[in-house]
Amino acid sequence: MPADALPAPIELGTWPTPVEPAPRLAAAIGLAADALWIKRDDLTGLGGGGNKLRKLRYTGAQALAAGATALITTGAPQSNHARLTAAVAARLGLGSVLVLEGERPGVLQGNLALDRLAGAELAWVADPAPDRVRREVERQAQRVRDGGGVPYVIPFGGSSSFAALGYVDCGTELLAQVPGLDHVVVAFGSGGTMAGLVACLGAERVIGIDTGAVPDPRGTLDELLDGMPGGRMPRGGLQIDGG
Repeated sequence: MPADALPAPIELGTWPTPVEPAPRLAAAIGLAADALWIKRDDLTGLGGGGNKLRKLRYTGAQALAAGATALITTGAPQSNHARLTAAVAARLGLGSVLVLEGERPGVLQGNLALDRLAGAELAWVADPAPDRVRREVERQAQRVRDGGGVPYVIPFGGSSSFAALGYVDCGTELLAQVPGLDHVVVAFGSGGTMAGLVACLGAERVIGIDTGAVPDPRGTLDELLDGMPGGRMPRGGLQIDGG
């Protein structure tokens, strides 16, 4: 991925997000009171906030560069990524289609209500098998084309090698806010958050906690890292726990 071919990220959200000490939690798990800090990526600002906005700054830029008129993505009914995709689309003047797993509820609550407030169209897949979700995404993309539009599909969890650069940005913020940090612990879902942090901070400082969202988290992480600008980097010390 040559750096000179990449669009600049969109200026969405409020940066840097703050870090806050968690002294009582630190004491409860046997750490010194000043040894545990929380990076508040719930305070990114747009559309109710959340960490997915960092990735959407990059995928949104790609969508605009491709001439997209609508963003399409997938998720669970209460997906924060889907909510923020709808919010970003509204901010950019684009349409959005959210392909959601399960049956449409009788009442739209929580993130589903926010999705509709942002103008998103909701498509439901009763059987959330990956191939069925993929076919519905393809069907929705073709529907947009048939209407004269240009769809842009954002992958599950918003994770791609380019989107992971959003968490390179986060790593840079952390180095300025917590000089000398030893480790960053992060949930491993679709993998983009950990990939960006590893690219910035090094594998030995980042611990991923597998949420079970992908069948092969280490393979997913390797693929994301290999596609990032600069190519393959050393993988010694990669830590993915749980699952």
